[in-house]
Amino acid sequence: MINRLAGLVLFATVFRITASAQVTDTLTLTLPQAEQQFLQRNIPLLTQRYSIDSAKAGVITAKLYDNPQVTFENVLYNHTTRKWFDFSYAGQNSLQAEQLFKLAGKRNKAVKLAQSGVKMSEYQFYDLLRTLRFSLHDNFYDLYYKEQSLETFASQIAFLQTVVSVFTAQQAQGNIAPKEIVRIKSMLYDLQHDHLQLQQEIRETQSDLALLMRVPPGTVIRPVLPEGVGDKPMALEYSFQSLLDTARVNRYDLKIAQETVNYNHLNVRLQKSMAVPDLQLGVSYDKQGNFERNYNGLSVSMPLPFFNRNQGNIKTAQAALESSKLQLEGQEDELAHEVMNSLQQALQTEKLVREFDPGFENEYTTMMNEVEKNFRLHNIGLLEFIDLYDAYRNNVLKMNELKYDRLHALESLNYTTGTPVFHP
Repeated sequence: MINRLAGLVLFATVFRITASAQVTDTLTLTLPQAEQQFLQRNIPLLTQRYSIDSAKAGVITAKLYDNPQVTFENVLYNHTTRKWFDFSYAGQNSLQAEQLFKLAGKRNKAVKLAQSGVKMSEYQFYDLLRTLRFSLHDNFYDLYYKEQSLETFASQIAFLQTVVSVFTAQQAQGNIAPKEIVRIKSMLYDLQHDHLQLQQEIRETQSDLALLMRVPPGTVIRPVLPEGVGDKPMALEYSFQSLLDTARVNRYDLKIAQETVNYNHLNVRLQKSMAVPDLQLGVSYDKQGNFERNYNGLSVSMPLPFFNRNQGNIKTAQAALESSKLQLEGQEDELAHEVMNSLQQALQTEKLVREFDPGFENEYTTMMNEVEKNFRLHNIGLLEFIDLYDAYRNNVLKMNELKYDRLHALESLNYTTGTPVFHP
């Protein structure tokens, strides 16, 4: 008997240890905490920072001067002295040093072009930050309200499971018709199916958030929102023109398009300067291979631009410049439409939210508690209960969707303007 008790205690201990090892970590955090973790750990952001460093290294390269070239020549075999590599007085050797000088400001133009490339890399980083931050906020809100809906499903499923158990016992006593059991079970299975689908959606949103914040797989993220978040009508405070002006100043994809025009303009100037030949100066020494012993000379060389004047590269650069100008115009048009659409979306969702009675949700929940109570007491029929229960579930889901849609619309304003005009 003692051995059996000891075995049971050991089994229970091992079971508790195994169960505790399988418990998934839960990460409860607010949106500012999630954003801080995202800024510190997000892989695409960290990668883009290295692109900026790489572009800055290009500026260093552009500032460097060409290295001088030194050529030394010595006789391989002296037939007079019959010596290999003769470095004696009778031997022959020569030395030449040359330096290339770039003309027409090629070096300065190349430096400015590289500096423009640095700006574009920085703008790309901030535009990526804008996109990923919107994804973080949107998934955060989406997860929060889906979990609110999941709680509603869970409470309704638990209640219906209790009802099914009671009805099954009553049916065995002949007090409940079989069709009532079928209706309740059908409603329960429908809820469980929707509950399972919602759980899958939550897992996908959890995974997206985990990747953005670089959270270990399996971690359950529990978002926390402050009371009354987004209750204030934000979109009404801004006009289309003010939002458009804000976007023109803060949208980094527009700045990339503007800097691309500048980059191509600088490239045209650089390619035109490449048509000017460079100058190469050199000094030489020849021990005894010239008209006099210990000859010293100065050389100047420059290619004559008779055929190649860099015509092809100049035309290519000019075509790229005109193309980037058109792309900039298209980007500006697209920006205006994005701001208008996001503003209209925000205004529509705010209008719909204002049409709802603030106390309606609490009153509906209180009423449903009374419905459950009266259904247990058989004061209302099964069909009426099912209708009310379906209406309540749909109301809760739609309200959570509407709250998310409103925050999504406000975050879209932040995204399209490139700056947080809306603060949760």
